[in-house]
Amino acid sequence: MNCRFVVGIPVYNNPNTVVSVIERCLAECDFPVLIIDDGSDVPVENLFKRKYPDSHPRVSFVRHPQNQGKGVALQTGFRETLRRGFSHFIAIDADDQHDPKDMSLLVQSARENPWALIVGDRDMQVENVPGSSTFGKKFSNFWVRYQTDVGVADSQSGYRIYPLFFLQNMKFFCTRYDFEIEVLTRLIWRSVEIKNVKISVKYFPPEKRVSHFHKIKDNTRIAILNTVLTVAAMMREQTSPFRSSLAFAVGVFIGATPLYGLHTGIAGLFSFVFRLNFVYMWVGTNISLPPFIPFLVWASKAIGEGVIGKHDDSAAGFLTAWGLGSVVLGLGLGVIAFVAMYMLKTVGREKANTKGWSGKNKNATGIMIMRLMLKTLGLRFAYFFLNFVVFYYYLFARKTRLYFNEYWKVVRPQYSWWQRQRKIFAQLMVFAQTLVDRAIQRESQELIFGYELDESVQAFVRNVETSPNGLVAVASHVGGWELAMTFFAGLPSEKKMLAVMHGIPGQYTHQSSQSSKAEVVFFNLSENTILKVKDHLNEGHFVGMMGDRPVSRSLDLRLFFGKLAAFDTTPMRVALASQAEIYFVFAFKSEDLKYKVYTFKSDSVAHLPKDEQVGNLLTQYVLRLEEVMNQYPEQWFNFFNFFSDAPKIRS
Repeated sequence: MNCRFVVGIPVYNNPNTVVSVIERCLAECDFPVLIIDDGSDVPVENLFKRKYPDSHPRVSFVRHPQNQGKGVALQTGFRETLRRGFSHFIAIDADDQHDPKDMSLLVQSARENPWALIVGDRDMQVENVPGSSTFGKKFSNFWVRYQTDVGVADSQSGYRIYPLFFLQNMKFFCTRYDFEIEVLTRLIWRSVEIKNVKISVKYFPPEKRVSHFHKIKDNTRIAILNTVLTVAAMMREQTSPFRSSLAFAVGVFIGATPLYGLHTGIAGLFSFVFRLNFVYMWVGTNISLPPFIPFLVWASKAIGEGVIGKHDDSAAGFLTAWGLGSVVLGLGLGVIAFVAMYMLKTVGREKANTKGWSGKNKNATGIMIMRLMLKTLGLRFAYFFLNFVVFYYYLFARKTRLYFNEYWKVVRPQYSWWQRQRKIFAQLMVFAQTLVDRAIQRESQELIFGYELDESVQAFVRNVETSPNGLVAVASHVGGWELAMTFFAGLPSEKKMLAVMHGIPGQYTHQSSQSSKAEVVFFNLSENTILKVKDHLNEGHFVGMMGDRPVSRSLDLRLFFGKLAAFDTTPMRVALASQAEIYFVFAFKSEDLKYKVYTFKSDSVAHLPKDEQVGNLLTQYVLRLEEVMNQYPEQWFNFFNFFSDAPKIRS
């Protein structure tokens, strides 16, 4: 990934240090510097222009009319940086505590881990460090570890590099210093990796120190935040079989003790201290339900007497034997409960993973049913029948609804919740119709559907038919992309077509290639076939590739409908390496039996430096994709959080 950085400096009333911090940042890096003035008494832009009357090309200012807090200032910086298309935000304080020379260490870590949050770990073994700061760092680290099970070296450090891709759709409730803890914790909950980088720190003597941290107000806010995050952490589902089984076993142990009436409270305390699932633990304590109590008392007393080695009928002797025996019995029952629950959880998970048809069986059975319905009742009845299928899928495919809901929030932010639901249903319907169309076409020797071609497509067709050069068509998982490839593969041309499919199961690719009547070969890019693609292009043939689902490290982020999204640069790299022509190709369902085809020839990048050519082609592709999706937003078929889930990269 090509990381694009902006240095962001949130500032509120640091007139003696902020200009120096800006100067040193400019000297240490070649990134743009954005100053977020959070309502300072003297505007920072005025302070900077006193020393530099002419505007600096790399320095820009955003100002809040009134002070709103560091958290709001950082979020303003995130939004402005995203608007400009940058991928990473380097946050550095304006009070001169952070050394801009350490920025190179953070940037190096970000380039090596572009999806991670990079946190500067302050060296507190320096002069003038307040004891409260050292304690605050350790105390905050403890709570973050408790809430996330992840150790962070310095959770209060403001010197960070934020991956904006994960932040762009998040909503925060903290506005001041507590924001940095909230964003850290919530990113960890989203499985964002944290990378700690050692940095230096400078503290001024007390008489020269400028701090806007209010000990009572801000510590109260942080205490409230920790309470909220702790409750949220306890409510988060524990899916690990080990931890679930451990919680159940501890509950059984507690339930075996003679502390009747206190079991639930003790379970809650253990759940809080050890971050175990309270529900599993509470269920375990129910071993002490009234029907089981006589057995527990008798067994505990018998075991206790066996351990002590004597029988004592006195009250003290009975209580001693009962208490000691209950501990031994509880440990034994806890071990049995752990083993039983762990086996139940793991076996249940294996069954869930193996339950259902294989992809091949699903595909074959679905095609068989559709084929029968199409032959007997026709296409329009099949479309009508899909209303019931799609309605069922809409009701019970919760994840798909969430994915598409995020999509509609981005592409049509003005829509209400009800409007988004209607669009999601329409989106699922056109997807189902497209699947039916694909199934019909795969079973036919001839082209079944009509294709609307404008002048650009006709020029593309002539190029396919006559040009001796190799050609790369970059498509997307939108509309009827497979039908478009089938159409182009059937053109009267000497070119052979190779359709490159990423991550398609072997049985699916075999069926597709077997049923196609044109010379189309589907295969999996992960099978080290990139050399075959280049050979195909060097022989002057036609290759179709996808650009919207990265599966390798050849990817980059681009603004798509105003949000960062990850796109695959492999098609561009392959085309440039083979000196092939590049077209962006899309097809959308316009009527029951018609598809509208779009082709866009890429602008030449020969005049650009080599390290900019791939990025320029990718930008062209994304702009064209956004253009056509504005016309057919319901035909977006990426079933994942396109704007917030990092690609699953294959090694």
